[in-house]
Amino acid sequence: MDRKGDIAWGGSAPSEAITWFRKGLDSTIFVSVWDEEDGEDPRLVTDKIDVTNVVLAALMSGRFGA
Repeated sequence: MDRKGDIAWGGSAPSEAITWFRKGLDSTIFVSVWDEEDGEDPRLVTDKIDVTNVVLAALMSGRFGA
């Protein structure tokens, strides 16, 4: 989510999310669980969880590389 509150799909894999995150400024990363049994109408199973600080800490430690 950007600072205006607009949500963008960052991908379903951690590497896709990191690539997406690095492209934006003032972005927030959320994770959530979706029921995708109906491909036309996925359903949110859990509330979104803000993991931005965890991702930033991992980036700062070099865990995700440059």
